[in-house]
Amino acid sequence: LHVKLHSTVAGLREQLNKNKGEMRKAPASPLLVKFQEGLERILSDTVDMKDKRAALLQLRSADSGVERLIAPYKTWEAAHRSYALSADSGILLEAGKAASSLEQQLSHMEKAFQAKKRNHEKRLKAFKLNKDALQRETKSFNKLSEKRSIQFAKIRSAVDAVKKKDATFLYAFAHAVHDATVDDDVHATVQE
Repeated sequence: LHVKLHSTVAGLREQLNKNKGEMRKAPASPLLVKFQEGLERILSDTVDMKDKRAALLQLRSADSGVERLIAPYKTWEAAHRSYALSADSGILLEAGKAASSLEQQLSHMEKAFQAKKRNHEKRLKAFKLNKDALQRETKSFNKLSEKRSIQFAKIRSAVDAVKKKDATFLYAFAHAVHDATVDDDVHATVQE
């Protein structure tokens, strides 16, 4: 199970990085990254666990989560895409977990950004006499602010799509995870 989940994580990483990072620009990318991070955290937590039974339980839970997510997509693909893929409860459950975690992360990121903004305002007051330092500080903060606003909007969009049960978004998420598991199956057979 550890190897299987590790190969899924590697497949997700590959999905996000191939085609010059095109997938990172996709609306589902924040959710995919959070899902990948969740799997990575489980893998790292279980690798050195003394209680092998507990480790196996966590690995099985993670594996069943991946299967729950990709099973409707596999079924749909096996039916030669003869019907519209709907937002299955397994997809909704796994996407909901990842979105909840993503929402929590967004909250922490926004708080950290607000702290940086307060720090920036204090520094501006300190740089009143030094015009060059004031300009550099303002330019640096504006660049950071623009970057964060884009990042926050993308994360909010992903969380909102899951909450609204956007079928296209959920389909893209399930499809990407499915492709990561399929690619790894191909890699595993080639390496054998």
